[in-house]
Amino acid sequence: MSLIPVISDEEASPEVQALFKNIKKMYGRVANAIRVAAHTPRIAQVLFGFIVASQRSEISGSLTKRVKGLITLKTSLLNGCNY
Repeated sequence: MSLIPVISDEEASPEVQALFKNIKKMYGRVANAIRVAAHTPRIAQVLFGFIVASQRSEISGSLTKRVKGLITLKTSLLNGCNY
């Protein structure tokens, strides 16, 4: 159970709904970190921008998509996320 509740699609403001829609287009789902950050939409936008940037090859150098995915999975598991 999280200490800060996640924002569901139904609870989201129009601004946050637009952000969630774009995230779903790119990733197929909205991560809980973004849903928690959505309590302050600007923070959610910046966090999503960071996530997108960290996946770019110009930023992450020689890491393959597979390695990036494994890093995300391991981090999620260490943090107790059910991904």
